[in-house]
Amino acid sequence: MKKLVQILVLGIFLAGCSSLQNINLPQLIATPTAPPPTDTRTPAPTRTPIPTQNLFATSTPTPLTFTPTVTMIGAELFTPTSTATDFPTPVQFTARPPGAPGAWGDDYFTPQDTGFINILFSYHVIYWNEGPCMPRNIKISAFVEDLINTDKVLLFMRLRDKKNTLHLSDWGAGAIMIRDENGSFNYNIRTFNINDYYYYRDAWLEYQLVAYNKNMEEVGRTKIYDRNISLGRCQPTR
Repeated sequence: MKKLVQILVLGIFLAGCSSLQNINLPQLIATPTAPPPTDTRTPAPTRTPIPTQNLFATSTPTPLTFTPTVTMIGAELFTPTSTATDFPTPVQFTARPPGAPGAWGDDYFTPQDTGFINILFSYHVIYWNEGPCMPRNIKISAFVEDLINTDKVLLFMRLRDKKNTLHLSDWGAGAIMIRDENGSFNYNIRTFNINDYYYYRDAWLEYQLVAYNKNMEEVGRTKIYDRNISLGRCQPTR
């Protein structure tokens, strides 16, 4: 019974070995080769950092030094000389208004006429403001003693209130009178030629004439005429 079992086991073993005829025994004995990895990582590229840029930085310009060479046209034809050219010195005109220190006739209470023969005026009153009042201008004519040496005559004017004689305007800068063919010096006075005329309703027009030669030296001065011409404000009629 025991032998029968051994024979049965041996038969089963031989039957199993017969199915292994195609097996290559050296392959079973050889060391198996590991399969290649399925996922090979590619090394990441090296990144070069971008330099930081200051957006608010300003550049400092480098100044350029340039020395131009000036060439004058016709300079080769010009020969410099050591003789200086004399130019006439301009005459500085300084008019002394009435009452200035050293002016002729500046003594108001003892007036004196020097260098003038006669002074004429066309009317005794001049009006301003709207209305029918006339005249609106006055002509003054002056005749000088030395007609040859007299080059200019200036007319100075100011206003003095008739009711309040302490209320008076400043002297004007001096109006240049126009020389006529007959040797007289003339000027047409209008209200806009008088300083601050609109402050006076009824005033005296005070004036004085001063004569000058070509060198702007004073050669004549009249007294201050204070009560022969009036300034009035015209009252429009309704």
